[in-house]
Amino acid sequence: MNDSLSLLQQFIHADWSYTGIFHGALVHDVVYSGAGSHKAGASWLPPYSFTAFGHSVMHSYQRSMPVITALHKLGKLSRASQDTLIVMTGVVLTFVCASEFDLAERVNAWLLTYEYAQLDEVPLTLFVFVLLSVWFSQRRMREIHAEIQRRKHTEAQLSSSQQLYKTLFDGDLTGNVVLDIDGNIGMHNRAFDRICRPLNDDKNACVLFSFDWPTFVSQLQYHQELNFNKLQIRRPDGLPCYVGARFVYVPAAERKPAQIHGYLVDMTEQCLVELDLERTLKENRVLARHAMQMQEQERKYIASEIHDETGQYLTAIRMDALTLQKSNPDQAHVIAVRIASNTQHVQQSIRALIKHLRPPALDSLGLIGAVERLVNDWKKLNPSVDCHLTLDTSEQTLNEDTNIVAFRVVQEALTNIARHAHASEVWIDIHIIKRQDKALLQIEIRDNGKGMDTTQATEGVGLVGMRERIESLQGSFKLMSGLQAGTLITGLLPLNTNKQVRPAASLLSNPGVNDYATP
Repeated sequence: MNDSLSLLQQFIHADWSYTGIFHGALVHDVVYSGAGSHKAGASWLPPYSFTAFGHSVMHSYQRSMPVITALHKLGKLSRASQDTLIVMTGVVLTFVCASEFDLAERVNAWLLTYEYAQLDEVPLTLFVFVLLSVWFSQRRMREIHAEIQRRKHTEAQLSSSQQLYKTLFDGDLTGNVVLDIDGNIGMHNRAFDRICRPLNDDKNACVLFSFDWPTFVSQLQYHQELNFNKLQIRRPDGLPCYVGARFVYVPAAERKPAQIHGYLVDMTEQCLVELDLERTLKENRVLARHAMQMQEQERKYIASEIHDETGQYLTAIRMDALTLQKSNPDQAHVIAVRIASNTQHVQQSIRALIKHLRPPALDSLGLIGAVERLVNDWKKLNPSVDCHLTLDTSEQTLNEDTNIVAFRVVQEALTNIARHAHASEVWIDIHIIKRQDKALLQIEIRDNGKGMDTTQATEGVGLVGMRERIESLQGSFKLMSGLQAGTLITGLLPLNTNKQVRPAASLLSNPGVNDYATP
């Protein structure tokens, strides 16, 4: 504003040599144009000089300076208030200029020269036009304001609807995804990311599914909808994932390309449980068949032992006893010695049979003594293997079931090591530990043999039998092995467990049944 004022002052106080020339030319033109007719409008021009006009404008500008300064001070008002002040200022400036230069009289004088064209009616017409324009602008402003309010209300409803849709879409437990024909992911919710994560960088879902994508797309376009009861997902992190899936084909329409809408339900836990149950059922069938075979073998062995060993000697004893009745004293002495020898052999056969059926050392020596005797006998059969024992039950008396299970586990593990491991060292550790204030008998058997691939199913029943024995006492069995890495068998048996069945009421009150999941 100060720069404009300085420029105007310099313009007024400059050398006015050109002003006289300009003024003379202007008067000459007016006189020349008025020579032909008095109505040309030259006679009413005042004898104003350009310098006087500049001083008048400068005076008016200086009079309006307080108003302009006030407008600058009111710059923090709202846009509507600023516009109102600008209009009022323009009206005031127009009134001041019109009063200063008598613009209305000059315009009326000029219009009178064109009375034949009724130009004197123009000011009133313009005034009515201005009033009508103001009325029309006010009505349009009200309509625009109402339209803006309607649009704001609609946008608020749309935003609320979008937020609700986003909440429902992201909060759904079903994995929802929108794909194009090439398998690129356009949109998906958090459930889909949780089921199939982590997604690859190119956001393409073709590699996630276990079917051929072009064949799938052609079948989907033909049937419009495809359902999968159990579909395997190839997650990039390698974790197992199975889903129930439904895919819907949406044809292209109105510049919108064709899409594939997918809905996935996570069934991984259910499928893994089914696979585990199927594996357990298969193992139980193998174990039951092996148990029946072992039962028949045990019966055959017992029958053979009784018939071949005990039966023959008992028959010999009976024949000697009959002969003893008819023999003389000298022959009776020989027969009595033979009867005693046969009786001793029968006793040894029965003792061996009892030892085969149940280790007597468990009853006489306990678990520690029975395992030591078992290991000593095993060392005699496998002298090339070093066996290291660490046995400690802290003088605690174990029940009969725990003793027989622990003994059979060690016995079966040593048999497997001798047959398959080709190990040079074996470590056997039996001791009592405490976990969560519960006493547990821990059995660890480790070797440095060739190991095994635990991911491959085995046809043997030794490991299955050990697992079944330990789990029958509510224990836990763990096997760790690898090719050329040896094998580690860990069994945990709870002590002082009661094998009573819980009543039905306790089953119904199980806190893990029918409870809501919590994060």
